[in-house]
Amino acid sequence: MLLNLFLFYLCLTILYSGTSCQDTSKYIKKVESILSDLKLSELNHSEIQYESCNLVTIGKNIYGNGFLKLDSIAAVNFFKMKEKAAADSIEFRILSAYRSFEHQKQIINRKLNSGQSIDNILKENTLPGYSEHHTGYAIDFLEDNKNYLSVNFENTKTFKWLSKNANNYGFYMSYSKNNNHGIMYEPWHWMFKNNVD
Repeated sequence: MLLNLFLFYLCLTILYSGTSCQDTSKYIKKVESILSDLKLSELNHSEIQYESCNLVTIGKNIYGNGFLKLDSIAAVNFFKMKEKAAADSIEFRILSAYRSFEHQKQIINRKLNSGQSIDNILKENTLPGYSEHHTGYAIDFLEDNKNYLSVNFENTKTFKWLSKNANNYGFYMSYSKNNNHGIMYEPWHWMFKNNVD
């Protein structure tokens, strides 16, 4: 029932959406500008993550003052997964889903302004234009009763459930231990890969 209501809402959202995609060349120029400002060498253009043009709301954020969004394709699969998790007595708590280029830029700038080096920041955050969150396919899950991300998430029932079941819905942990992205281990960060029926 919940899934049927969501699908109806999704159809309305897509039909009446005023969303437009950003021009690729302008987006790449924004990425190049960030690299230049931070005095970083050019990164591989094939690693650029583009912002979703088909965002739908999946619920309120944990602070109750905004909404979490996913790309519509990821959202359909997320709601199927959420429904199955609920049947198994698992309730998802989410800190972050879609993030815009500007939001990612604010995160990087806040950390730079607090005195962190760009090298250390890039071990736990990607640059604007390279974040999986831009796609609307990434979700950061939280531990029960916590409002921050922690490696301890790997000890939760939610993590164990995701490890066993998330792949059935197209979600995968992007940053496993010793991953080749140069990002720290993030058991809370799961990405939808659009390869399921």
